[in-house]
Amino acid sequence: MSSTVNLSAQQREHSDFAERVFKESGVDVLKCYQCGKCSAGCSVHICGGMDVSPNRIMRMVQLGMEEEALRTRTIWACVLCSTCTARCPRDIDIARVMDTLRIMAHKRGITEGFNNASVFHNIFMDSIIKYGRVYEAGLLVALKMKQSGTMFADLPIGIPAMINVAFRLPKLPPKMKNSDQVRRVVENCKKIEGEN
Repeated sequence: MSSTVNLSAQQREHSDFAERVFKESGVDVLKCYQCGKCSAGCSVHICGGMDVSPNRIMRMVQLGMEEEALRTRTIWACVLCSTCTARCPRDIDIARVMDTLRIMAHKRGITEGFNNASVFHNIFMDSIIKYGRVYEAGLLVALKMKQSGTMFADLPIGIPAMINVAFRLPKLPPKMKNSDQVRRVVENCKKIEGEN
């Protein structure tokens, strides 16, 4: 016997989550009527990179399913290409909602949905803060050092790739003229987001 869920009551009881997402992102998730065009056009979802489709994430937010939404792999797997946003007949910026959910999860320390994405993000930002841009070789080494058990996992493709690009990648981290300005921008963003 299946049970019936009153979606309107669920939404009323847990509307604070949708309101907080709106406050953080400026996007009204309640406009979504679940047509599924976002999911149908999402290449990451189509190739199986997400555990929950983008339209289901939108429904989770509508229904106040905060824990479930913030613990999905989907919010971390989203590449923010904005295909979903472009396809949405309700003009909902779904990519912005995904990014907002990522920020909310990160603030709460919820990263098990896709821990490697969080590790990558932190290393990527550290590189930008330090050098004013991404130092690819340093990013690769730091990423492999942080991901336990993956140091030699890419060896079969890594060696030919390194031989192919060995002369194109900078041997030392590049230093930009305005790297101090980039660092100040990042610091200001962190202040605005309340991370400092």
